[in-house]
Amino acid sequence: EDALYEHYMAFVQGGGVFVPTKKSYELGDDIFFLLSIYLRPEPIPMTGKAVWVTHKGSASFKQEGVGVQLSADQEELKVDIEQALTGTVHFHKPTLTL
Repeated sequence: EDALYEHYMAFVQGGGVFVPTKKSYELGDDIFFLLSIYLRPEPIPMTGKAVWVTHKGSASFKQEGVGVQLSADQEELKVDIEQALTGTVHFHKPTLTL
């Protein structure tokens, strides 16, 4: 649950996930990755657009990576994530993006 809280980007329209990576991306890039999440038994093939980029050496963020906006067909996953995080006691902790 802690990792899910740190990586989920609720402020992104449609939801988003921060993916730690050393690979360089630009805003708007199409991204494919496999999401391993405790809510599902198998990794989920994901596609989406880069809506957040943290480059190496960014002073205010701990980890480099890319924020990926969930696509419309991933609405069920978005709902599951948000339900899992409802009432979480971590809301005061920083995430990997904010």
